[in-house]
Amino acid sequence: MKPVLIIQNDAKEGAGQLSTLIAERRLGQETVFGYDTDYGKLAVDDYGALVVLGGAQSAYETDEYPYLTDEIALCHDFMQAGKPIAGFCLGAQILARALGGEVVPGATKEIGWYDLVLSEAAADDAILETHPKTLLAYHFHGDRIESVPGAVNLASSDITDCQLFRYGSNVYGFQYHAEVDQPLVEIMCRNNADYMATNGFDAEAIIAEGQKNLPTFAEACKGVLNRWLDLVTVRGKP
Repeated sequence: MKPVLIIQNDAKEGAGQLSTLIAERRLGQETVFGYDTDYGKLAVDDYGALVVLGGAQSAYETDEYPYLTDEIALCHDFMQAGKPIAGFCLGAQILARALGGEVVPGATKEIGWYDLVLSEAAADDAILETHPKTLLAYHFHGDRIESVPGAVNLASSDITDCQLFRYGSNVYGFQYHAEVDQPLVEIMCRNNADYMATNGFDAEAIIAEGQKNLPTFAEACKGVLNRWLDLVTVRGKP
């Protein structure tokens, strides 16, 4: 089985629970930093799937962060090869842009714990089986995804219309952070505490909320992520 390629866009913020689940399945995983890798050496044929993680960058800031153009192109290459892809937060926005969608600044920032509500289309989705209709979920973003051509919108929140989309049968963009575990929530909040305070959010308060809310959220996300990994293993069989 070929390994999962993970593009990490923040030096401190890894794949959290998703990385743990990949390891539990005895699948290989290779993590590279999106801003410090040779994209010419990332051959799609060497990997079974692609994961693109979040970061403080905006997906439309390609002049300031030229490597984001490389990430967009890499997503396109994996899609052309028919391989599973999961993007989280910035990663979902990069996926959206690879599909011809638009990413714009949100009217307000969505940081902390807000309800995620599945759409009617989610009832028939392969990875959302058993997922509750409404789930208190963890968010950390200021930008939002506009409609993505050819994609199915699977979830929303009061602040953000597109919280989860699917393209085809194996490409998923999670605007919310379905990958987090408690250590990752703490890293994200403390790593961005000044930014959060400037925008009216208390990092330690959100961490404390996480200690109460995360077990239910993480368990629901575990099912979703495991079913996405089922797609990886099925498509990776010779």
